[in-house]
Amino acid sequence: MCPQKFAHNILDVGSVPLAAGWRNSSESNLIFILILLLILLTTSEKGVGQETRLVHSSPDYLSFVQTPSALTLEDCLSIGLQKNRELNQSRSRVSVAQAKKRQLVASQLPKASVQIQESLYGTAAAPTAKDQQELFRLGISATIEPFGRFKSLKRSSEAQIQVAEAERSSAEIETAFQVTRAFYDLLLSKHLEKVASDSVDQLQLHRDHTARLVETGAVPGFDLLRAEVQLSSAKPALIRASHAISTDQADLLHLLGIDPTATPQIIGSFSESIPDSIPIKEEEAVHLAFQQRPDLRAAKALLDSAAHALKATQQALQPSIQLTHLLDRSRGSQQPVDSYSDNRTTQLGLNIPVFDTGLTRAQTKEAAANLHTTRLSYESTVSQAYVEIRKSVSDLSEASEVVVSQEKNVEQAREALTIAESGYQTGAKTSLDVLDAQLALTQAKTLWYQSLRDRTVALARLEKALGFMPGYFRNSSSISTTAASHIVH
Repeated sequence: MCPQKFAHNILDVGSVPLAAGWRNSSESNLIFILILLLILLTTSEKGVGQETRLVHSSPDYLSFVQTPSALTLEDCLSIGLQKNRELNQSRSRVSVAQAKKRQLVASQLPKASVQIQESLYGTAAAPTAKDQQELFRLGISATIEPFGRFKSLKRSSEAQIQVAEAERSSAEIETAFQVTRAFYDLLLSKHLEKVASDSVDQLQLHRDHTARLVETGAVPGFDLLRAEVQLSSAKPALIRASHAISTDQADLLHLLGIDPTATPQIIGSFSESIPDSIPIKEEEAVHLAFQQRPDLRAAKALLDSAAHALKATQQALQPSIQLTHLLDRSRGSQQPVDSYSDNRTTQLGLNIPVFDTGLTRAQTKEAAANLHTTRLSYESTVSQAYVEIRKSVSDLSEASEVVVSQEKNVEQAREALTIAESGYQTGAKTSLDVLDAQLALTQAKTLWYQSLRDRTVALARLEKALGFMPGYFRNSSSISTTAASHIVH
């Protein structure tokens, strides 16, 4: 009968050992145990899957930032740069790139494994051996690529880290701009609601005054009808402005990771002027942007990574050195059977790839095509930067000119309304004159606030196009915690 071995204590680092050598009488038990383990593993996996589905089927797994009672722009930027989910995803990609580099470096370091085995035999394998044998094995191995391929791969991975870090910076700037724009959109909606509310109140007063004049016979009833129509026509603007506040607030709170249903108070004002330090000439802006913009750094690093990856692929068939050292200590299989016997083996080999059925050639073509695509993407990024800078400079200039054109418009419109109302009471003006003046004042206020918002956002957009965080060129005092005194109430 052939001896059968039973290994009852196996430790093999880096692998999953299997027990072997059961007696014939135990084979059915082994099959039964394997089937039972398979059933348990399958049941366990299904349970985990069901639990995961239950977790994701409920919104309770969402975590929001604690809602503050009031938010300034500085508060929004601070919270958004910490809690914005898309931004945190870009930060995680930096860790992924760093981990890939560590994996690459670790692949070139020596590997060690330890194996401990004790075997029991029904009968001794040989007359000079025992029916119990012990084996202790220590193995150290390393594969070295000294001809440049590892260096190219390492440089490619380092470039990928630079790409991830630059993309993280771009994401931070983009997030800050999105938060800034959402903040000022909400601020504009609140101002427009106030304008619409004032307009409705003013028209209501005019309607009531006209009704009294109609009762006394001072004016015809048609004036009252016209006043009521104008009042009804102004109410939809107030309704739209109220709903705009709700949606703009939800957009802002979403960017901050705050519960979108919350209603914190928004405190702030539009920028009062353009800082003298910001470059408004296109040539200066382009020069500064190409020194600062992180997306250009990311595109350049990605191009470098693709170039190194192509070089590494071209070096795939280079020779590599393999070094292996084994230390075996065994007892029970050699004479004397009760003493340990040591055996050391050292192997040094040179592996020279000769033919891989065209795999390297195909991979090289793929890497070359990827490099060409990356180069085109880099050129597109550079071109897009020019376009974005030109548009940002133009938008800021346009918005500034509109603000200047509207600076006295509100005061003149208010003065015109006062004159119309006074003249209407004395009979020098008609009801239509009053309504036209009221409509002109509402339009003037709306244009004024929209122009302030557009200039403030255009300034933030230009800062983003230059590669700076929104607010970089502005003094900290330009964003006050109370409404600016010159803003019309």
